[in-house]
Amino acid sequence: MTDPDHQDGTRVESAASGAVRPGTGWRVEWATGGLIGGAMGAVPGHADVVRSVTTATVEGRPVAVTGGDDEVALVWDLARGERVGDPLAARGSVWTVASTVVAGRPVVVVADPHARVQAWDLTGCRLLAGRAGGAWAATTVRVNGHAVVLTGGEAPGLRMWDPATGEPLGDLAGDSSLGRVGAVVAVATALVEGRAKAFTLHDDSGVHVWDLTEHRHEGRVLLPTGGGQRVSLTVAVVDGRPVAVTGDWDGRVQVWDVDTRTELAGRGRPTPHTGPVWALAAAVVDDRPLVVTGGDDRTVRVWDLASHRPVGSASVFPCEVTAVAMAPDGRVVVGCGGDVTVLAPLTT
Repeated sequence: MTDPDHQDGTRVESAASGAVRPGTGWRVEWATGGLIGGAMGAVPGHADVVRSVTTATVEGRPVAVTGGDDEVALVWDLARGERVGDPLAARGSVWTVASTVVAGRPVVVVADPHARVQAWDLTGCRLLAGRAGGAWAATTVRVNGHAVVLTGGEAPGLRMWDPATGEPLGDLAGDSSLGRVGAVVAVATALVEGRAKAFTLHDDSGVHVWDLTEHRHEGRVLLPTGGGQRVSLTVAVVDGRPVAVTGDWDGRVQVWDVDTRTELAGRGRPTPHTGPVWALAAAVVDDRPLVVTGGDDRTVRVWDLASHRPVGSASVFPCEVTAVAMAPDGRVVVGCGGDVTVLAPLTT
């Protein structure tokens, strides 16, 4: 998390700092505000900082969903940059958005940290269910073929619930023998050997793994750090093995073998940022496991986790990057200030 870009109580317009400069191998497909050279008539973005982003497909059309400090989630046509439907209202800053499919229909989960977590059917923007209490972190996963929402917050464990009905599906508690386990600040999931696993980052910088099929805490993957506090987390599967990717306060991006609890640095590690790494996202594109990193230094980078090589060079934004996601076709959605940008890979 990061503090909003404000001066004297008002939003800092990201367009005032200039346009996006895409890195080698990337082009700007569309952007809100004035992020494409101060274009006139540009579609406005959020009224405050974008905190979260995900992608989905609605009636065959790829979309992006963004959540911000303006207490709404917005749906965007991923190809054209046009708004789709009405804003999805939250009860506070939208720290997390996550997508899933329920009964063949696209659903997005919108979570604010204190008041409420809601599941919306994106076909018609219809509210399906909600849970009181909010969440610092939330995601979706399929467990035994069923869509499940996972939420975490000030308590060290996870809550599971049904996005269609809001019914609780069980709480997962940590292992008290490990001593204090901090609050959950990020959660990611992966399918490992047919089993749904969750990975959580806590405010003590520790990373834990949970078996969602058996509803149990498997243990701590990474110990708390003495320095360089971890602030972001994502998970990927590389050559059949789960890896955790963490970003820290000092700009490092590290890739960890979950099974051995060791860093995979032998063949090179992702290029670091020069400030906190606020945003991480993993995706598989053309059978390549990729990770996107975004940070306080106003850059976005893409890394191939299998080849341990960068995908193009860094793209530069006019303000800190607070949210990233990658669509299945390789497009990258970026939150910078209150604006949204989509980067598309150049074809050769």
